[in-house]
Amino acid sequence: MKKLLFLILLFSHAFVFAQSGKFTLRGKISGLNKPAKLFLVYNGSIENSTELNNGEFTFNGTIDQPTEAYLTLNKTGNGFTTDNYVKFYLETGGTIKVTSTDSLAKAKVTGTKNNNDEDRYKSLMMPIERRDEQLEIRDTTASDEQKKSPQFLKELELLNKSLEKERRVVNKKFIAENPTSLVSLDALYSFAMYSDYNDVSALFDQLSPEVKNSLGGKSYAKTLEIMREVGIGRIAPDFELPDTSNNLVKLSSFRGKYLLLDFWASWCPVCRESNPGVLKAYIRYKNKDFNILSVSLDKPGAKQTWFNAIHHDGLLWTQVSDLKFWQSPVVNLYKLTALPQNFLIDPNGKIIARNLDGNELSAKLAEIFETKD
Repeated sequence: MKKLLFLILLFSHAFVFAQSGKFTLRGKISGLNKPAKLFLVYNGSIENSTELNNGEFTFNGTIDQPTEAYLTLNKTGNGFTTDNYVKFYLETGGTIKVTSTDSLAKAKVTGTKNNNDEDRYKSLMMPIERRDEQLEIRDTTASDEQKKSPQFLKELELLNKSLEKERRVVNKKFIAENPTSLVSLDALYSFAMYSDYNDVSALFDQLSPEVKNSLGGKSYAKTLEIMREVGIGRIAPDFELPDTSNNLVKLSSFRGKYLLLDFWASWCPVCRESNPGVLKAYIRYKNKDFNILSVSLDKPGAKQTWFNAIHHDGLLWTQVSDLKFWQSPVVNLYKLTALPQNFLIDPNGKIIARNLDGNELSAKLAEIFETKD
């Protein structure tokens, strides 16, 4: 099931090497003709557009350096859209070739070094993404009875955890084997979704100087600086948000106990599947200097939906949210790119573990409190 909820899409960042010259982009989208229109997007703006002629198109131009770019498709030709697109690398060194049916999302882009690397990376990830989609279908088509079944939810949680582990292994291996490829930065973004700063930083250090000194590399270095502030061993940044009664609650008010800072949302299936395991740990250790603070990234106007999810899942601890979705200040403060995420914090406010599922949380708390006893 897809966990990536904060997607890096159009206009996000450009990857740059010290190379310039003319580029040629050619392709064919089968079954499409005028008035279907393609838009070429890079450097944060729409740089060119063209109508399809028997499904074929060509873009020519000059770039100062290789740059991350997008093609977007509007089948009716009546304006720019972002719902049908493919990301690729605009670069010299050959003709960039795009082949597709009517969906750009499934387009094959080859012909130059980084685009060939991207095509290879997609092939490595495809089996994982297909199983991810199957899990998502299984969740969305589940009956009400299944959604109330702890066994069913636990099975989905374990399957998702297994997929995420496999995704991490593929990303880590790709980065290690392709340190000179711009695509490794994309693989690093994927790896970092559920990883601690120390693990991500170690992989970033493996990249070539050219990749690290590209615009994308420099941008990622800044991201790492933020991640470091919420890495294991750091003091959890303080914040204040309203609870279900609209009373402001500060993270620092929980000092003196071990605290699980849990980020979730009512609309996040994986979060809901993990709630029973977290609840089990809470019930077992709530009387042993342990507490939980859940922060929801629910959407504006969804207060009742948030309340309903809390009640349905039987969550017994403090719940806070500003109902600002991904625009909540805590997103940048904790560098959240996916849900669920959690941080285990010691009584002094120091982060001691991250992204524990219910069983891992129970094991960690048993280790803590058995040692204390």
